[in-house]
Amino acid sequence: MAQSASSGLSLEREGKPRDKGVTYTNDRLNVLNKDLLEHAAEYIDYVKIGLSYPLLLDRSKLIERIRYYHDVGIKVQSGGTLVQVAYKKRMLAQVLDRLHSLGFDTVEISESAIDIPKETKEEIVNTIGRLSMDYIFEVGKNDPGHAVPVPFMISKIEEALEFKSSKVIIEGGRGRGVGIYDEQGGIVWDTLNDIVGRFGPPKLIFEAPLETQRTALILEFGPNVNLAGVSVDEVLPLEMQRLGLTIETLGVSPPVQNVQGSPAAKFVYHLIKAEHPIDQPTLIQRSGLPKRTLQAALSSLVESGLIREVSDMSDLRRHKYTPR
Repeated sequence: MAQSASSGLSLEREGKPRDKGVTYTNDRLNVLNKDLLEHAAEYIDYVKIGLSYPLLLDRSKLIERIRYYHDVGIKVQSGGTLVQVAYKKRMLAQVLDRLHSLGFDTVEISESAIDIPKETKEEIVNTIGRLSMDYIFEVGKNDPGHAVPVPFMISKIEEALEFKSSKVIIEGGRGRGVGIYDEQGGIVWDTLNDIVGRFGPPKLIFEAPLETQRTALILEFGPNVNLAGVSVDEVLPLEMQRLGLTIETLGVSPPVQNVQGSPAAKFVYHLIKAEHPIDQPTLIQRSGLPKRTLQAALSSLVESGLIREVSDMSDLRRHKYTPR
């Protein structure tokens, strides 16, 4: 695999396997552009082979395609449609076994079109575990004509986390009138803030089919926001946005001199801006700072009005921090 062009420079993000700043691409089953993939592979965490394609494609060719992705360090995931189809046709066991035999790493569990009983989802999760594959939940409906209420979205995210989904994908459809997007493709900020304020960006993966959506999410949450719905030919431009190498995102990591105070305060501010809301134990883990130093930095930032302290709704004795 080709080395990063940024090797030796202070531009590289966390390497794979990444827990933050992950990028999911879609495989449209076009001819593989291997030159492009070799350049982009280190910035792609998962490729999704969606719909019911795994049931239609020539088995040997699909296995070869998946092996190529593995060879360049990319994991392969099924799309949420497949589990819904399998449930409706009462062939879940056969479909999951086929995904395992083809070499899929992760199965997406979604209710984007139909509802699946909780007990059935538990069976699906257990079967996937026995097959030594991973799973991830997606929440939301892909029909622009039926907006999903925010409390319902929150309840589905909570359920997904109860099922130990490492992260939760927020359905974005084609980027218009679905999930956190309005009919013009703009972000509905009240919806986004309600969801993120409850769970925090690190637990969420935002499907963002449109470049403007990805730009807005990076500017809001920083370079380590998790994004899906990206085509392979958009991966390198996306990575430039993450690294602040484009005109639109030059301000994605504000210069340290904009934050008054000690070096620790400046460092903590950027951590909070990238991963808010975030609590003290997590900040200590992320920063490596002593507890007393971190607390002094937080006090300074709160007093200067750069961050605010909010109650942790899951435990009112604890607090989290978020930028103003």
